[in-house]
Amino acid sequence: MAKSNNTQTAVLGGTVTLFLGLFAFYFLLQLPSTDKVTKQTAEIAALEKQVQLLNAKVAEKQKETTGPSMKEVQAALPLWDNVEQLTLDLSQIKSQTNVTMSSIAYNVSDKAPAAQSADGTKKTATYPNVREIKVTMSVLGTFQDVTAALTQLHNLPRLVTVDTVNYGNLPKDLTRKISVNVSFTAFFDPSYKAKVDKVESPF
Repeated sequence: MAKSNNTQTAVLGGTVTLFLGLFAFYFLLQLPSTDKVTKQTAEIAALEKQVQLLNAKVAEKQKETTGPSMKEVQAALPLWDNVEQLTLDLSQIKSQTNVTMSSIAYNVSDKAPAAQSADGTKKTATYPNVREIKVTMSVLGTFQDVTAALTQLHNLPRLVTVDTVNYGNLPKDLTRKISVNVSFTAFFDPSYKAKVDKVESPF
């Protein structure tokens, strides 16, 4: 009987010793390895994020240094008057801002605009190859809608300058519709056609 108890005690002691040995192995060897892997994974993720940020900065710098594409140049300064595209742009502004545009008139000039000196006399044009389209129109809508339409006109891809805006006598109630006379200038330049591989559509 005593021998049986001694055997059980020895087996139990051996089991406890084995368990403690495995626990010590995990705690001393495996756990530090797991922590190390976790830290390495976090470091790799941080490095990948830094690489993404650097790539984004490089792409941004490259875009700044390369300048606008030829497509963007043609959109801003077409090779011809491109009144058709200008008409489409005005139609889109009209639909997006709920204004009505009427009495639209285009006056295309074949001569470069002459600059004005301080004493009012005309000087030689700064950009001798650039041509102008003078546009006049009447815009009907609320003060807010007309202002939104003028903002969109100013922000067109095409190079446009708003010359005059005549609101007349504004009513006290700005929700009422008003008629505003607007004149603006759009530009084009036929001189760089030889440098263009593809003339951009739609017109």
